[in-house]
Amino acid sequence: MARSNVPPFLLLLALNLSVCWRLFKVEFTDQFGSIEGSWIGLARYLSRHWGDAGWWPIWHCGMPFQDTYVPLLHVAAAATATLGHLSAGRAYHGVIGMTYALGAPTLYLMAVRLGANRGAAFLSALCYSLFSPSVLFMPDVARDVGGYWFARRLQVMTVYGEGPHVSAMTLLPVVILALQNALDRRTRRALALAAIWMGLVFLTNIPGTMALSLAVFCWICAQPWKRQFAAWRIAATAAVLAYGLACYGVPPSSAFTVGGNVGAMHRGFSNSLKHGPVWLVLVLGCTLLVGYLLQRTRLPLVARFGFLYLGLVAPMAVTARVESFELLPQVGRLHLELEMGACLLLGCAAWAVYTRIPQWAHPLVLALCFAPLIFQVTNYRTSARTSIRPVDLKTRSEYTTAIWLDQNLHGGRVYATGSTAFWLNAFTDTPQLIGCCDQGMAVPALENAPFKINTDAGPMYTEATRGWLIALGVQALVVNGPDSTDEYKDIQHPQRFDGVFPVLHREHGDTIYQVTPQVTTLAHVIRPEERLAPHPKVSVDYPDVLKYWQAMVNPVNPPAEFTWLRNGSARIRAKLRKDDLVAVQVAGVPGWKALVGGARKPVMKDALGFLVIQPECEGDCTVDLTWPGRPDLPFAAGISLLSLLVAAVMIRTTVP
Repeated sequence: MARSNVPPFLLLLALNLSVCWRLFKVEFTDQFGSIEGSWIGLARYLSRHWGDAGWWPIWHCGMPFQDTYVPLLHVAAAATATLGHLSAGRAYHGVIGMTYALGAPTLYLMAVRLGANRGAAFLSALCYSLFSPSVLFMPDVARDVGGYWFARRLQVMTVYGEGPHVSAMTLLPVVILALQNALDRRTRRALALAAIWMGLVFLTNIPGTMALSLAVFCWICAQPWKRQFAAWRIAATAAVLAYGLACYGVPPSSAFTVGGNVGAMHRGFSNSLKHGPVWLVLVLGCTLLVGYLLQRTRLPLVARFGFLYLGLVAPMAVTARVESFELLPQVGRLHLELEMGACLLLGCAAWAVYTRIPQWAHPLVLALCFAPLIFQVTNYRTSARTSIRPVDLKTRSEYTTAIWLDQNLHGGRVYATGSTAFWLNAFTDTPQLIGCCDQGMAVPALENAPFKINTDAGPMYTEATRGWLIALGVQALVVNGPDSTDEYKDIQHPQRFDGVFPVLHREHGDTIYQVTPQVTTLAHVIRPEERLAPHPKVSVDYPDVLKYWQAMVNPVNPPAEFTWLRNGSARIRAKLRKDDLVAVQVAGVPGWKALVGGARKPVMKDALGFLVIQPECEGDCTVDLTWPGRPDLPFAAGISLLSLLVAAVMIRTTVP
C-alpha cells in the first residue's frame, strides 16, 4: 500500500469501527431469528475438536465437514477463540466486526488501483460506509431496513446472519485490485497473489463467489479492447490456481453435493433453468456490448467497472423471485454487491462536480456536507445499537432447551426446528436431525421429513410422525408452543403430540417429547430382505420409512450396540447370523470403511440414505466403523498442496 493511501485507509477503518464497535464486546445478541447461531456452532465445535473434525456428526445425520459450509470464516473464528481464550460467540462477532469495518477501506484501495483519483476513491468508500443504494432499487429493502438512511449491510450481517457473505464482500475488491495489478505488471508474483485472494473468497461464501465471478467478468469488459485477451488469460489462470488452493476445503465431491441440492433448494432458479440459460446469456452479452461502447467514452476504468457491475447485478437482484424466477441461485442476496458499483459511480460523480466548482467555494461545499455526514454517522450508529443488543440467555427458550438436552439426552439425536435449530449447537454438541445448511445434505429421507413432521393434516399425519422420527434415529422431539421464544414456531398445532409421545420436559414454552424409549442405538440388525435397496424414485416417502421402522423393531432380529469412539469412528457389537446385515442411521456418504477382525467388509447405502454394513460374521461380532474421508479427499489435499507450492515459487520469483 502506498504511503499516501494509509491515512484515508485508517480514517475509513476508524469510521466503520465506530459504527460496529459493539460487535467486539458482545457474545450473543438478541437476534435469534438470525442463522448466525449455526456459524457460531461451527466455530464452537471446531475450537473444541481440532484435528478431529473430518466428520461432522451434529447435522443431517452426520456429514463430511467440507459439506457443512465453505470453511474459512468458521476456521478463523475457531482459531480466534482458541488462541484468544474466548468463547465462540465473542470470537465470531470479533471476526465479522473486523471484516465489516474493512469493507470500505478495501473498496477505496480497489478504486485507486483502477485509476480513480484518491479524492474520488475516498468519496466512493465514504458513500459505501454511510449509505445503502440498494434501498433506491428495491422498495422491500427500504421498508425492511426502516428507511433510506440506515445500514443495510450491517443489518443483513447482524439481523439475518450474513457474516460469511459480508466477509466475502470485503475480499472481493482485493481480488479485483490484485487482478488489475497482475494485468499491469504481468509478473508471476502478482498473478499468484491474485489467485490467493481469489481462493480466499472461494473458501468464504458461495454467493460471494458468485458475486466475484460477475465482478471479474465486469472487470474484463471494462478493460481497453487491446487488453481484454490478456485480462481473460490472467483471470482464468488465477481462477484455476485459486481453486487448486481451495480444493481441500471445497473438494469436487462437496461441489457435486451442493450442485445436486441446488434444484430442491432454489425453486426460482430451477424454474428459470427450464427455459435454458437464455436470459443469463442475454444479460452477459449486453454487459459485454455496453463495455465495448464505454471504451469509446472518456470514462476512467473505475467508472466503467462501476457502471458495468451495477448494470449487471442490479437487474439480477431486482428481478429475483425465490419461488418463481432467478437468473442465479439466491441472486437477490447480491443487492449488497450492487451497492459497490453504485457507490463507485456516486463517488466519481461527486468528485467530478467538486473539482469543477471554483476553488474558493470548496470550503463552503465541505461545510455544507458536514451536517449530512454527521446525520448519517448518527443513523448508522443507531442501526448498530438496534441490531447489536446483548441478551440474557436464560430468558430464551433456545438456550434453556439446549442446556436441558445436553444434560439429559447424553448425545442422543434430536429433532428441532426454527431458531431453536439454528442456535442449538451454538451452546451444545447435541446432534440434530436437520440443523443447518441443506446444500450439504446427503440423506434423501430428510428432504420430506420436516414437512411431514411439522404439518398437521389430521391424526394419521401425527401418528406417521412417530414412524419418521424413529426411522431417522431421533430420540427426542422439541416442539415450540405459543409461549416459546422461538422466532418461527414451524410445527403446526404443537399440542397434537400430547398423548402421542411422553413428555420429558417443559420450559419457556418448549416441550421436549421422548420419541424412542425402547430404541437408543443407531445400529440395527436386519435381514437381507429387509434392506431398503436404493430406487429411482425422486424422493423417499412413508412406505419406505414404515418398512425401515418395522425392520428396526422386528423381534426376530438381535439387538445391536452402537458407540461413538470419536468423530467418524464408531464400534458396533451384536450377535449375528452369517447373512445378517447391520443398518446404521448415519449418512451413507461414500468413504466409510467397516472392519471385522481387521478384514474390510462391504458398506452400502440404502434408499433412505443410511449406511448398511455386510459384516459376514457369525456369533458375537464387533464391527469397527471409520470415516477416513471421501475417496477424492487425498486427491484434493494433493492438489491444494501442489497449488500452494506453485504459488510460493511464483511469489519468490521475479521473472515475468
